[in-house]
Amino acid sequence: MEPEDIDFEQFLAFLDLEHHLKLRGSDTWSRDGNETQVVVKTLIGQILAEATPAPNAIPQLYLDFAASLQPSDYVLTFNYDVLLERALEAVRKPFRLFPSRLRNVTPMGAEVDTSHEEVVLLKLHGSIDWFDRTDYSERERDWPKDAKHSKPSHPIFADPDEFEAVPLVEGPRFPHDALREMYRVRRVRQLYQRGFLFHCAPWLLNPSSAKMLYAATVRDFWYGMGSAGLWNFGLAIIGFSLPIHDDYMRQVLYRIVTNYQQANWGKRVLGRRKTPLVLIDARSSKAGKEELESRYSFVDWNKAVTSLKGFTQQTLKLMFPT
Repeated sequence: MEPEDIDFEQFLAFLDLEHHLKLRGSDTWSRDGNETQVVVKTLIGQILAEATPAPNAIPQLYLDFAASLQPSDYVLTFNYDVLLERALEAVRKPFRLFPSRLRNVTPMGAEVDTSHEEVVLLKLHGSIDWFDRTDYSERERDWPKDAKHSKPSHPIFADPDEFEAVPLVEGPRFPHDALREMYRVRRVRQLYQRGFLFHCAPWLLNPSSAKMLYAATVRDFWYGMGSAGLWNFGLAIIGFSLPIHDDYMRQVLYRIVTNYQQANWGKRVLGRRKTPLVLIDARSSKAGKEELESRYSFVDWNKAVTSLKGFTQQTLKLMFPT
């Protein structure tokens, strides 16, 4: 069998199931996965960290996209890289990487803090700069007081200032919040250049058809998404062709798109009207276009526009009409 004959997503699903069910018993490698899974995640991170433009070399297209986003806009992305975060920072656009800020958190509930005007960027499959501190925190608690070193070793958390590791979420959170122990490494290129294979792995969902086995950490990102689109005035889908290994997204996108194209369509609400759904992809052939339309068969094409030449300045005009 040749490498090109291997279904990569299916192979990773095999590894995900092996790890999730702990079929190797006590030989299960780590919380992040067994050896091959850790290698794949780390190599994905290393390749993307090296390929991501530095803050002073971000293409103008992405800066213009970031500048066009407005407070309360939501960006749902499956990309692992940190290009959009860097673009938002470059244009000084406030953003957060979690659904809601909270205040007055108690066992009975909490208030949503709406005092911040910021873009909401939700990375549904994780990120190359996210690292889970849970295992290290447990090691810290169990660390012998008379040990030779004052704390356990770790490429990031033993000295979090070295690579600027900061909490992903901000403000008060519930004790059971799965993201309380998630950290974002700001100097991510330097971290991957240092090398840390097998010592830890970035928190991301491998490109596997069984990735939802590991999605509990970001489950809150999906909370209430079945109602998305009802009161939005713009909606765009960029470069997501509903691949078979992400078939779970069909249910989500069906609901969002249906809500958007049916609820309040054509009506003026708060002085605004919904604009057509914008679907952006790179499809140069007739067969490619037909395949995309087949996968998005639930779209009302009379209420949508397509741009099949990729992500360009022209598509920004479609997404952000004046």
